[in-house]
Amino acid sequence: MTRNAQQSNRLSQGGRIDRSRQLSFTFNGKRYQGHAGDTLASALLANGVDVVNRSFKYSRPRGIVAAGAEEPNAVVQLGKTEAGQVPNVRATQQALYDGLEARSTNGWPNVQRDLMGLVGKLGGQFMPPGFYYKTFMAPASMWMTYEKYIRKSAGLGRSPMENDPDSYDHLHQHCDVLVVGAGPAGLAAALAAARSGARVILADEQEEMGGSLLDSRERLDDQPADTWVAETLKALASLDNVTLLARTTANGYHDHHFVTLHERRTEHLADTAPLKDGRRQVRSRLHRVRAGRVVLATGAHERPLVYAGNDVPGNLLAGAVSTYIRRYGVVPGQKLVLSTSNDHAYRAALDWVESGREVVAIADARANPDGELVEQARA
Repeated sequence: MTRNAQQSNRLSQGGRIDRSRQLSFTFNGKRYQGHAGDTLASALLANGVDVVNRSFKYSRPRGIVAAGAEEPNAVVQLGKTEAGQVPNVRATQQALYDGLEARSTNGWPNVQRDLMGLVGKLGGQFMPPGFYYKTFMAPASMWMTYEKYIRKSAGLGRSPMENDPDSYDHLHQHCDVLVVGAGPAGLAAALAAARSGARVILADEQEEMGGSLLDSRERLDDQPADTWVAETLKALASLDNVTLLARTTANGYHDHHFVTLHERRTEHLADTAPLKDGRRQVRSRLHRVRAGRVVLATGAHERPLVYAGNDVPGNLLAGAVSTYIRRYGVVPGQKLVLSTSNDHAYRAALDWVESGREVVAIADARANPDGELVEQARA
């Protein structure tokens, strides 16, 4: 596969993005291009942006690690206007839209050349945990001055200083079965429950339902995984007793199967909720759901390996590598060194080679790894 000339890490084909719709966005004041279907994270990687933030206290450079809600580093500030400021948004969960403006939450004077990073290197030994509660205790009259700069170096976003122009609402809902997560297990559970006549709500936090199947090499019912997802969703959408909620996160599971869901209704469209029929749409909605049964099909997060330097840009989870290549058509680098303790990570190596890049080495912690994926990688 060849690369897109404007986006150095974008493949010329592949992925689930809409290449006919090019979107413009800015990050830290610089303009970039992406496509409909991108997240902010995938668009940044496509444009070769490695450093997206700085760590708390020592201001070490931070790059994108994951591709979903587990992302620890790419936490950004969104908003064009003061009233539209949204702090601490994961770039991996923010859908790209035309005109999006994002900034790093830490780094002065900028994220590439951060003076606090120099302080962290030279004076790190003088900044043990909690040092700011002791070092800046006196004189007491200076605390409000100290606090301002300590807060600034914390790497957290800032809240808007003007009134929010958007509106929000909530709904009370009842169902027989609430399924949280629309991956293979969640889709199968929702379809089985719906066909039995139960009232079903299926909620998933991603832009598209399908979970890991959207970038999978697997086949289900003798067809490609994404085809199975499309047919299952079509079957669910045709049933009157099913409610599908994409971009919806379950954020509370309480007594008696009472679950709260946060639905992001227009945050993927614009900085502020757009108008419809002369009225501003609801930006987000809280669903208060009382369910007869709850199915938690949320999948699992990949556990990273621990080694020196694993916190700096250039270190990604193996699953994230496959997701960016297969779902977004983005190869996040030139050469790959893969470190693993299981067969699953070998999929990343295979995807990397198929994209036309070089796999330098695969370091497997197991003495004698074998299996179909291992053999394919060796070949």
